Amino acid sequence: MKRFLAFVCIVMAMALFTINLKYITPAHAGQETKLDVYQEKKLVKSVLFAIGVNKYFVDGKADGMTMDAKPFLQDGRTFVPIRFLSNALGVPDERISWEDATKTVTLTSWKHVRMTIGSKWIATRSADNYVGESYTIDVSPILKENEGRTYLPARYVAEALGYEVGWDEESQTVLCWPKGETKPDVSAVVQKAVEERGKLEGKPIPITAPPGYKVTSMGYVVPSPENTRMKIEDKRQDVNLTLMIYLPHTAEEASKIPPERVVTPKIVEAQLQQAEEILASKHGREIARAAVDYARQKTNREQQLERKKFPLPEGGKIAVSSQPNAWYIVIQVWRV
Repeated sequence: MKRFLAFVCIVMAMALFTINLKYITPAHAGQETKLDVYQEKKLVKSVLFAIGVNKYFVDGKADGMTMDAKPFLQDGRTFVPIRFLSNALGVPDERISWEDATKTVTLTSWKHVRMTIGSKWIATRSADNYVGESYTIDVSPILKENEGRTYLPARYVAEALGYEVGWDEESQTVLCWPKGETKPDVSAVVQKAVEERGKLEGKPIPITAPPGYKVTSMGYVVPSPENTRMKIEDKRQDVNLTLMIYLPHTAEEASKIPPERVVTPKIVEAQLQQAEEILASKHGREIARAAVDYARQKTNREQQLERKKFPLPEGGKIAVSSQPNAWYIVIQVWRV
């Protein structure tokens, strides 16, 4: 009899861990979507979800993990697809179970979390304790039949798994970090998430100005106050932006103008560094540095800098050039 009961227990345990993937919706083959973040019972430093963005961001890394669905807001709560929310918080696919008859999802890892479609009850317990707790929340999991996908409320699942949760209204992001620890600074990742949303929605990407800079009506960061002799023009036709980098005055020229107006090699470098910051704020550091490094190749007026184009991922190009005997280098941002 004891052997029979033991056999029954084993069968029931296997049934509990059997995954019905109908409403979990695995990713397509080859798609990078999963990151196991719970190792040796140590939670990751941060997980960030953004409304309308098909990526989540772990430990402040800006590359993000791709999802085939997007979090959304409903009843004042953020809902994330069950598999991606679980994976981001450290629960692997094989520990997510779906009971079709009751439409109940169970996450079984270092903590057990159980929720049912249409019910505002959530049950939790630790893996080594069969006595847990059940309590009501203000929303219930959502089953989208047309997608064949279940969405869970991010806050309550994260809290049940040992995370603090914070919501930022302006950026429409949810940040999770280990309970009891200091909230991490993920401002760079938030900016990346907002940019991703802007790309998906076809909206202009907002720019955060660094100290000493201002954002113009054209959406570029411009030095303020202008502490070099770099000329900045915003144009509204084919050229979005023109940066003119002034080259050093000769000794003879310097003797004829006020000292504060003399352009020295040090000021030229300051202009180039500012140009890189302006371009990077809109188009990314890599292409900004490549364009400015090319501009650095002209060190005297007699030298010619043949026109070189740097294609932009979003369309258009950055063009850098300078004619022989010209006293400036021209950097222009062109539209598509």
